[in-house]
Amino acid sequence: MDNSHVPFRLSDEQLQQQLKQFNARSEVRWFGFLGALHYPSTVLITLANVGVGMLGGGGTVAINGGIIAAGFDAAFVLAGLTQYESDVVVTLELSIKFLSLARVDKPLAFAASVVRSSRRFSFVQGLLGPQDALSGSAFATASGMVAPGA
Repeated sequence: MDNSHVPFRLSDEQLQQQLKQFNARSEVRWFGFLGALHYPSTVLITLANVGVGMLGGGGTVAINGGIIAAGFDAAFVLAGLTQYESDVVVTLELSIKFLSLARVDKPLAFAASVVRSSRRFSFVQGLLGPQDALSGSAFATASGMVAPGA
């Protein structure tokens, strides 16, 4: 990811409320995702539990592409929630580049940031990599657009 990230726009209290509501969402819990804020501008989504149903595609040692898409979607929504006072942020566009197998021998994380923002929508970008080395090689990168819900 490049370094032109838009800082979180909400107050710390609002950000913590957005994060709490995000992590309580049924689909976030169902996938085993856990969101976190890394100030001043990056969100992280970790995989709390990688179940057998999440593996496939490249074999049983790598995350399935559908899970990767869901992880980026979740990360982009959480990044959008740092910009808007809305309880709902929707994904308008999601484009993923799969670079290599997302092996599960180490914990994985999705990192995402807003790179441009307006009142109506935000452009976001992200990467999937090892949780302890997100600045290194990525298994996948993504870009997209999110918008506050009506």
